[in-house]
Amino acid sequence: MSSKYGAVPSASAVVTGDIIVEVEAPATLSAGYKFDAIYDGQTFSVTVPPAGVTKGQRIAVPFRPLILTAEATPINSGNNMSLLGQWKDGLCGCCKFGCCHAHLCCAWCCPVALMGQVLTRMKMSWLGNAAVETEYRSTFRKTLYVIIVYFVLGLIFATPSPELTKINGAYVDVSPTAPTWQIIVNNVLNLSFGLYTLIVLTKLRAAVRERYSIQEECCAGCEDCCCAFWCGCCTVAQLARQTADYDVQRAKCCTDTGLEPLPPVLTV
Repeated sequence: MSSKYGAVPSASAVVTGDIIVEVEAPATLSAGYKFDAIYDGQTFSVTVPPAGVTKGQRIAVPFRPLILTAEATPINSGNNMSLLGQWKDGLCGCCKFGCCHAHLCCAWCCPVALMGQVLTRMKMSWLGNAAVETEYRSTFRKTLYVIIVYFVLGLIFATPSPELTKINGAYVDVSPTAPTWQIIVNNVLNLSFGLYTLIVLTKLRAAVRERYSIQEECCAGCEDCCCAFWCGCCTVAQLARQTADYDVQRAKCCTDTGLEPLPPVLTV
């Protein structure tokens, strides 16, 4: 939900003295590994000591509590402009993180899978609607089911590929003729999958624009549909970059959100 006020509160911290707290290791970890823990409602980073730790081992670590104070920061000033009201980059910014980046590879090889990951980030269902409670957790899995069903049925009802043979100086298609019903089923299957992708991607782009308060720049009223139709791969890649910070969190091809899972957070 976007704010209609001219300023939003930002927090600054007043640091007090350190205290020592005990943290139980979530797993067997080597020296130098970092994970997050929570104490008194505040998250802080824990670094594994040189000797390493085993799962369940309790270690004493320093914790520096913070007292937060709030002040107003105008929405349209400073770095906030990159977060609200505009895209982080354009449709053609696919190679921003390199040509072999996970989000780009997924966008070109299987854009519907990446669409499912962005839907999960946006807490939407596999049909592009707002998910009820935790329904969004199964969005990526259901999207994969759609892809698998499409490819399996596509193999079953595929029509023969043209086989051209030169006869009397002219090339003639000598491939066996597929039954009419098979051609119809194959066309309906391809049309259904194409419409599913177009409709859901259009709804997803509209939802992302609404969340980030981004206005349409052209094709008023149908910009989302035009982007999804004419360049679905570039569109879903742009949405992936908009809804994640790849400078902070590593991209992954096979997770529900397309992002590397965050380290465990412990409450101590």
